[in-house]
Amino acid sequence: KGRRYEIAGKEVKNAVLYDGKDCAAETPGRGCLIDKRYVSYLGNWRIFALMVWVMMLRRGFNRAKQLVILSDGADWIRSLAEWLPVDVLLILDLYHVKKRIREVANLCFGASTKEAASWAKTQCHRIEQGAATQVIEALRFLNPRGKEATDKVEDLNGYLSNNRDRMDYPTYRKMGLRVGSGAVESANFHVTGNRLKLQGMRWSEDGARIMALLRADLFNGYWESTTKELIAA
Repeated sequence: KGRRYEIAGKEVKNAVLYDGKDCAAETPGRGCLIDKRYVSYLGNWRIFALMVWVMMLRRGFNRAKQLVILSDGADWIRSLAEWLPVDVLLILDLYHVKKRIREVANLCFGASTKEAASWAKTQCHRIEQGAATQVIEALRFLNPRGKEATDKVEDLNGYLSNNRDRMDYPTYRKMGLRVGSGAVESANFHVTGNRLKLQGMRWSEDGARIMALLRADLFNGYWESTTKELIAA
């Protein structure tokens, strides 16, 4: 009582590392990762990159024939890929793109209208065919009304333009690669979010950073050894 607090948010970065052969098919187009490792960190992407690289070395991924980073397209992830001392193929999560397209359609044509559904379906099909340039061209013919719609159209245009080199989905699928980053979205909730974002919680930055590290250890099966080290210290 009587104190003032500054409410701020920071991003916990999560990575899920797995071997393509450890993906068991559940249904057509959907698989379950039966062996994976997590890296979680709150802070600078360079430190996070070092942690990812250490886990890659533990898993022998530095010797892989094909390394892939599948993500939502954040700029820092491209920086991380360039920092790694191995070649990496960057893939933009297909479902993040489709979600953005539907948001634009609903703002420009009206939420849940036939026009919005038809426009979004056409653009999503183009994206799946690797024709992002056609979608960028289609954005020029929209007539957004209001600041929110205008901003969303501009954001989508920039998003697609900046990520065209990550969107060759027909080729990725021929290579047998995944095009959805659902594993990371799940980690964002189950590994860190489900512990750090409970109702009424407040965290110091250091406290949240340490908890994120411990949660990754828990899900990686390192909890017992980590606990022994902490007790010994």
